[in-house]
Amino acid sequence: MSPELTNTSQTLSPIAPIDPTAILEHGDSPTAIILAITILIAILLGSLAGLVRVTVILVLRQSKSHR
Repeated sequence: MSPELTNTSQTLSPIAPIDPTAILEHGDSPTAIILAITILIAILLGSLAGLVRVTVILVLRQSKSHR
């Protein structure tokens, strides 16, 4: 038996735009660098959380279909 492939649609929540003016004006300050790194880490963690959520859902669906 071959596993069935299903198409799923995923809606993306809108991401609020970040105004980079302050970072560009004071790009050499430690505060701006820390803020930029924090924003990038937050985006990365959000993306990883979404990836893990989708992976868990797919694994659970696959395990249910094999029972």
